[in-house]
Amino acid sequence: MTIEGLLCDLDGVVYRGSEACPGAVEGLTAARRAGVRVLYMTNNASRPPQAVADHLSDLGLPTSAADVLGASQVAASVLATRKVELDAGDRAGDPGVVLAVGGPGVALALEAVGLPAVLPERTRAAAEGGAPLTVDTVVQGYGAEVTALDLAEAAYAIGAGAAWIATNDDATLPTQRGLAPGNGALVAAVAHATGATPEVVGKPHRAAYDVALQRLGLAPGRCLMIGDRLETDIGGARAAGLRTALVLTGVASREDADAAPEELRPDHVVGTIPELGFLWGDS
Repeated sequence: MTIEGLLCDLDGVVYRGSEACPGAVEGLTAARRAGVRVLYMTNNASRPPQAVADHLSDLGLPTSAADVLGASQVAASVLATRKVELDAGDRAGDPGVVLAVGGPGVALALEAVGLPAVLPERTRAAAEGGAPLTVDTVVQGYGAEVTALDLAEAAYAIGAGAAWIATNDDATLPTQRGLAPGNGALVAAVAHATGATPEVVGKPHRAAYDVALQRLGLAPGRCLMIGDRLETDIGGARAAGLRTALVLTGVASREDADAAPEELRPDHVVGTIPELGFLWGDS
């Protein structure tokens, strides 16, 4: 059975830093040429969709912001849905003032759906000025420039009773030099300081796949998820009813896939994306 939609992870699948992964540009170009709708889906919430699209375009994959779904957008979608429920009478769904901790993509995603986002420097300045700003929800995503002071603002708000959403809890982030601490490591610091546990919405959690499928307008069985992490990409997609493929240009190995429990085992294991061409009629 051929597929109609493709959800594709980015780090370790399409690129590592500024370099394309082997076969990624060729394989994805062939899929799109065959009429497959491609949505790039990443847990890295640091950059806005247009910046990611520009990066992909520079690699040879012409892409628009609408073709990119970051975990910060998933968080914003979840909160926007709750606001709609609030407007319908469910007062418990009100996200109120949202503190955006992470890269610029976090605040931009919140603002794009009409939510009042503030940055840590604003809450810090308000507190130092003697007029603390009440934060109702904290959204925490990855950002290379996140500081200990930013994490402290998240901890203060959560300690004062704010709800807490983490875009993802990936412990590491693939880079050209190896694995760097990911958002999960930063979330763990806040959790350790507060004793709180966040609601996580990025892969492998169901919200990420629900938003992605809504974006494509396709049923799960008509879509394939390509990823490099068994727990994050493969397990979450399988639980949501998608077909799955592990590409060996990132974190997990073929041996990892062979040893994985059934719920984390991909339908396909390939060295590079072009090897999946039979799924879109490219033999």
